Order: sequence, then structure tokens, then C-alpha cells
Amino acid sequence: MDRIKLVLTLILTLFSALVFANNPVPLVSQQDFLSWQQTGKAMQIVDVRSPSEFAQGHIQGAINIPYDMIEQQLAQLDKSTDIVVYCRSGRRAAIAEQTLLDQGVKQVFHLEGDILGWQANKLPLAKP
Repeated sequence: MDRIKLVLTLILTLFSALVFANNPVPLVSQQDFLSWQQTGKAMQIVDVRSPSEFAQGHIQGAINIPYDMIEQQLAQLDKSTDIVVYCRSGRRAAIAEQTLLDQGVKQVFHLEGDILGWQANKLPLAKP
């Protein structure tokens, strides 16, 4: 089982490197993100997957704004705080992050590994 986890982590790392090679949004590691949560750092976490994916399990405290609705739902976000974005594997998050940057949002971060990496590390998921 540890070998499978290692292989999955390596695949996710390589995939993330390819997806984010041209993405100007900084990555935040899962450990740093957890530390931010524990210390009460002001931030918003945005899950840009579909509502049905979100309902199956999401990171505690996340709000769900599908990636293709991010521009229309911009008013839901507090642009004065850090915004951490994730999806399943990174593709939709990168699209949403670019939209946020295009709309003038400056403090955008990408959760390294997205939800697949979160699950691979057996971190907790919330359900509505």
C-alpha cells in the first residue's frame, strides 16, 4: 500500500509540474495550508469542482464555486485575503486562478496536489 501511495504521489507531482509550468500562481503545500488553518490565518479556500464532486467530500471550510462560474461569483470572495484554490487534479483550478488574476485578485494560491493529493495523504474531508 505504501508503494501505491508513493507512486500516486510521484504521478501527482509530475502532473502538477506540467499543469503549472506556465501558471504564475504560487503553490501552497498541504502542510503549509494545514498550518495556516491551525494558526487562524485569514484566507478563503475555493473548491472549483462541480457541486456533485463537492458534495462527495471537500476540504473543511471550502466554498464551492465551479471553475466556469468563478467570474460570475467573484462577489462571494473576499479579495483582501488570501484565496486558496483547488480542484480534482489541477486543470480546472488553473483556469479559475487565471480568471481571478485577470479580474485583479492578487493573493491567489494553488493547493498543491489538489483533492487527489489530499486524499492520497488521508487528510480529512467534510461533507455538506
